[in-house]
Amino acid sequence: MRFIAASSLLLMVLAVFAMAPRASAQNKSHLNLVLAVDASASINDQEFELQRTGIAIALRDPDVQAAIVQAPGGINLAIVQWASIRHQAVALEWTRLREKHDIDTLATKIRKMPRILSGGNTMIHAGVEFAGKMLKDAPVPAVRQVIDVSGNGHADDVPMLEKARDRLIAQGIVINGLAIEEDPIDVARHFRHHLIGGTGAFVITAQDFPDFSRAMRLKFLREIGSPVAANGSATDKGLYLSRLSRHGAPADQ
Repeated sequence: MRFIAASSLLLMVLAVFAMAPRASAQNKSHLNLVLAVDASASINDQEFELQRTGIAIALRDPDVQAAIVQAPGGINLAIVQWASIRHQAVALEWTRLREKHDIDTLATKIRKMPRILSGGNTMIHAGVEFAGKMLKDAPVPAVRQVIDVSGNGHADDVPMLEKARDRLIAQGIVINGLAIEEDPIDVARHFRHHLIGGTGAFVITAQDFPDFSRAMRLKFLREIGSPVAANGSATDKGLYLSRLSRHGAPADQ
């Protein structure tokens, strides 16, 4: 009897340990994503409104919502605003998105999101580092961690940006860019050379501020689907490519 009782206890302990990793995996989201929005002096109020509205419109897109709902564990999203070295702010705290209602509610909040910062230099490295701290303090762990920087200018301190980028990449964080090309200064090229990094990092280009929502939509589809990750499945890649082909969009633009 003692042997049977001991055996039963051992089986129960083993069952608990066997279930622990599975439970841990269930508590992880598919993606923790920080949107780092430019609020420096180069962004006037109308342009900031176009960024804010563009994010909300992209989140309401049926393909984007389907990608979020189908992502294992959903995604967590936060928004920060950045400008000068000491001018960064949390615009929207972490929000977990798993159902359409969650996404629609967040989109409504983003439409009402105030501009916290106004003016200042284009210190992209400060915004990136601030976003990195947000990821570190995220309430729910994720399989992937991504910072997405949107902006319309070159970094005022390139060496500091490259150092910040390299530190975050070493922590397993991916940095992507949404380049707003309102002036002929080739922001996308600057982002590719000095900002983005990590597995599958990319730049999406908006030809001007009104084009922002289209670019943000493509960015969401690519980030949520993780089509270019080294360990991405053929299914993930096929889903992403089929979505883009319907809209005639290249993989990197």
